[in-house]
Amino acid sequence: MTDKNAILFWNRLLPEPESEDVADALRCDVRDPLWLLARQWQLGEFKAEDAGMAAFSHIIAHTTPLQRFSPPGQPSSPLPMDAPLDTTVERIAPEFDLPMRMEAGRKWRQMLLQAGKQDAWDTFCQTNLLQFKPPALEFNPENAELRAYYHEPYAQTLAALGNGRTVDGGKLYAELQVRKASDFLSSPNTSVDVLGKEWLDWVHERLGIAPTNPMSCWDPARLEYSAMAAASLPGDAAAFLQAPEHNGQLMEWHTWEQIKGDQAGLKNDLNPGNIETHRRTLIPAMVSFPGMPRARWWEMEDNTIDLSNVRANKTDTGLLLLTEFSLLYSNDWLLVPLALPKGVLSKIQSLRITDVFGVQSFINKQYAAAPNSDWGLFQIGTPTSSGWLWLPPVNAARLQSEPLEEIKFIRDEMANLVWAVEKTIPDGLGGSIDGASIALGMEAWLHTLAGEAPDSALPTPSFTADFAYRIGNTVPTHWIPFVPVRPDPNNAQMVLRRAAMPRLIDGRTPTRIRPRTQILRNPDSNPAHYDIREEEIPAMGLTVRSVWRRTRWVDGHTVTWLAREKSLGRYPESSGLQFDQLIEK
Repeated sequence: MTDKNAILFWNRLLPEPESEDVADALRCDVRDPLWLLARQWQLGEFKAEDAGMAAFSHIIAHTTPLQRFSPPGQPSSPLPMDAPLDTTVERIAPEFDLPMRMEAGRKWRQMLLQAGKQDAWDTFCQTNLLQFKPPALEFNPENAELRAYYHEPYAQTLAALGNGRTVDGGKLYAELQVRKASDFLSSPNTSVDVLGKEWLDWVHERLGIAPTNPMSCWDPARLEYSAMAAASLPGDAAAFLQAPEHNGQLMEWHTWEQIKGDQAGLKNDLNPGNIETHRRTLIPAMVSFPGMPRARWWEMEDNTIDLSNVRANKTDTGLLLLTEFSLLYSNDWLLVPLALPKGVLSKIQSLRITDVFGVQSFINKQYAAAPNSDWGLFQIGTPTSSGWLWLPPVNAARLQSEPLEEIKFIRDEMANLVWAVEKTIPDGLGGSIDGASIALGMEAWLHTLAGEAPDSALPTPSFTADFAYRIGNTVPTHWIPFVPVRPDPNNAQMVLRRAAMPRLIDGRTPTRIRPRTQILRNPDSNPAHYDIREEEIPAMGLTVRSVWRRTRWVDGHTVTWLAREKSLGRYPESSGLQFDQLIEK
């Protein structure tokens, strides 16, 4: 119980100025050392607290690199370290556009001429199967070459390459997948076959296609990337990491998370010998940040520090904690830089601090003996691998092109479907073009090829009635529908399956309007149809873009790759699709 009869005493020291001049006080002259010692004794500053300044830090750390990498549903392979990890995850194999077909053909010519195979090159140029040919100008909406031929610059470039002037690299690549290069010659030629394999390797490197792992990490059903990786841990253990929902934007350490369980496909071929131990002795440095209060008594603060601008309410816990750290404990923190290799999982095994009096303190000893399971800042691991810090080998800066493809997914609640609007499509020449304008021009051209005017397909209205009945209106041809279906009758899970709007031209059999972008093509894993998870398209919609990216890696060489990125829409939209309309004339 509290003693009510206790008497409390306070000592309060007040200065007594002898003049109005404050110059003597600001100089802080030391006139009576004994008086200062007495004040230190009075304030309890002679009690030992082992508060010597840190002089050295001794660190023991373990690192283990990621060794195995696996796209979803594919066997694992060694993780390539000659490119950033986000490049490996995001890389999409581009299609053969016209410049790439020209470049591949010139490369094949260069390789043959350097090997003294002029006759072989002449034979390849005369092969009708490998020549550039303009498509036949007949009504055939299914011909992809014809759809691109409508673009006038594409038609002019293709016409200039005709008549056997060079070899179509795209056609040559498709043929060399199933046959040898010398099959186009009159007799077998081993040296030409070797050149054909070297040319295929060049195409794979140029397009970013890995022959041993041709599938990408792009998940078309979720419109995002997914990848897995593995690394060895001490004690014959392994750490399995997964990037389940990478949207194609910046990749950070928190993009990855720990996978529980034993992933046998990833654990194979792991080498425990890659685990390294690092021992460093470093000098700690004071932590500093912009706006930090001055720690020295006679150092004046300037206008970079405005403590009165800290406006925090009682509920702003985070701001209050940050302010308290900045004002009271900012000069109590030390920084010990530890350089680690790229792409490793690292863990501090021991941290020993030696102060100026020679007293040593083990910072991590207590934590290692009894780790706190509730604390996991900057950790991605489970309790089986807690304490490991993940340093993903990603690029810090990169250049990005304008969108090569841009698809806007819109939820249309009135029509009960999702529209994939091709806002930007490739022009076939390495660039892009507006999807709406090219769709209108393409429809007009197809009507012309069909032998009729674009407006002749519309029904002639009757002028004998005040109203006209219309079964339904339509949407632009660059709007691709995705309808909700239930693949399994015994499962309530719904998916959005790509459908097609009909192309109606008088006198012609109705055809399906096909997408013109690579994003909306059928995935290789399911060539029968294209399904998107129903929950992946929010009410605000989505935007998916294909862009070229370029960065410089740690060894100085540049890396270029085609990637996709997903972002949320801004507001709900509607297509205006309606049926059974009564229109007033």
